[in-house]
Amino acid sequence: MAMKDALRFPPTDVTPIFDLFRGNFATELLAASVAHLHVFDVLNESPLSLDELQSRLALSERATQVLVTGLCAMQLLTRGLDGDIDLTPLARNHLVSSSPFSVGGYISLAAQSAGTLALVERLKSDRPEGAESEQGAAFIFREGSESAMDREDSARFLTLSLAGRAWNVAPRFADVLPAGQPGRVLNSHSGNGGRVLLDVAGGSGIYTMAVLQKYPTWKGIIFDRPEVLRIAAELAEETGVRDRLELHAGDMWSDPFPPADDILLSNVLHDWDRPQCARLVAKATSGLPEGGRLLIHDVLLNSDLTGPLEIALYSLALFSLTEGRAYSLEEYRGWIAGADLKYVECIPTAAHGHLILSEKA
Repeated sequence: MAMKDALRFPPTDVTPIFDLFRGNFATELLAASVAHLHVFDVLNESPLSLDELQSRLALSERATQVLVTGLCAMQLLTRGLDGDIDLTPLARNHLVSSSPFSVGGYISLAAQSAGTLALVERLKSDRPEGAESEQGAAFIFREGSESAMDREDSARFLTLSLAGRAWNVAPRFADVLPAGQPGRVLNSHSGNGGRVLLDVAGGSGIYTMAVLQKYPTWKGIIFDRPEVLRIAAELAEETGVRDRLELHAGDMWSDPFPPADDILLSNVLHDWDRPQCARLVAKATSGLPEGGRLLIHDVLLNSDLTGPLEIALYSLALFSLTEGRAYSLEEYRGWIAGADLKYVECIPTAAHGHLILSEKA
């Protein structure tokens, strides 16, 4: 794909490829649950609340949540109206070790695979892959810790790898993003009717570049690590928006955000646990002017955290690589309300993505 065609919609829907790519997590979660955690035998004794199951499995809340969500999405567990977690007939007949029709031994053929063992370690430690190594975790950054995004070679590889998704999704994101009213930040200087869009942890910046191509009076700011911004600068030249794009290096947890009319968190919050998500939403909101908007772009679990399967498996991938997981619209709306923002709407984009739009009154 020519990079100047950032607003050109892909000729086919890439979503099935992403779903197939994450399919290994179904095998690994099933093997981990049968052979290592014995989830089905535990629940065969009696239904349990999430807290009770967490205690029985000796896992964290986050690990238990992604495990239960995944197994519910596979139609192996159910969540009752009272929140209790129980086996489905399929699981009771075929995954409980005492059942005459158990296939647990067959599933256990994958118990010692590298992927299964790695997932078990992640579930038990509740830490992302690489957190224990000198190289640091690939997709998260904390002040005082090593990050792959601070090294030129790994930052380039990871940023351009994630850009493959953005080239396919950003055209739809820009297409559905409403223009809103004339912004205050840019118009206080130029009066041109445009808005300033701040892309926090923006990576390649492709989402903002697509928006700038759609709205020629707007200005964009990419906020990220210095090595990541090198790649964003190159892509901004190729997409023809470099003259309207500012590159701002910083740490989103400790450094102030530049003034903006709209703040975009695209595929960011799913990297962090719930307290950090609430904190980041509150920080973004605090600097918005009246009429400013928070744009959250991410995938969504359903309201009872039981699927869909594609997002449950993506949540397992996020759990393994970051400190986060996939969230539901209700969870996002809770953080929005906690920051005194007005929820406006949720708009589907592409590859299971959704734009959650909120506004500062």
